[in-house]
This record gives sequence, C-alpha cells and structure tokens, in this order.
Amino acid sequence: MSKDINLKSLNIRLLVGSLSKKYGRHAVFAAIIAVLLAYIFVVFRISQLSGAEPASGQNTNNPLAIPQVDQKAIQDIQSLENNNTDIKALFDNARNNPFQE
Repeated sequence: MSKDINLKSLNIRLLVGSLSKKYGRHAVFAAIIAVLLAYIFVVFRISQLSGAEPASGQNTNNPLAIPQVDQKAIQDIQSLENNNTDIKALFDNARNNPFQE
C-alpha cells in the first residue's frame, strides 16, 4: 500500500518559490504575531508563578532555620588552634578585623 515517492518529480524549488510568492508579503506580519504570542505566554506564565503557593509537603513553618554546628567539630577546631601558633594568630586577626584579607 505504500506509494513510491520520487523526489526528482517533486521539484522542491518550484514548490518553495510558489509558496514564497503567495505568502511572502505576510512573513513580517507572521513573525510579529509569533513574537507577540511568545511575549504573552511569558507574561501569563510569570503571573501564574508569582501567585503560586508552596506545595503541601514543603516546610513553611520556619523558613529562616538556623543551622546547627556539631559540638565535636568546634572542639576539634579549637584544639587545632591551640596547637599551632601561626593558626592562632590568623584566627585572632580574623576575629579583630573580619573584612581584611
């Protein structure tokens, strides 16, 4: 049942040429409409997402949760600081002026 299509008989150049003659004057209008539709879609999507509520599974009770630091890690860092005098001076300098490198 399949038809054997011979590409030589189609002559694509003539087909494209006739379509461009027929619809060529409307190409700019079609491009402007396509850009406007894309712009409308983006604005619509932004308005949808700006009013979106979080999903029911998300935790919204405490959005500014303070991270907890392991006490053992603090003790390890303090013991390393006490063992090395160069590091102790570096920590003291950073405590006194944290914005100077």
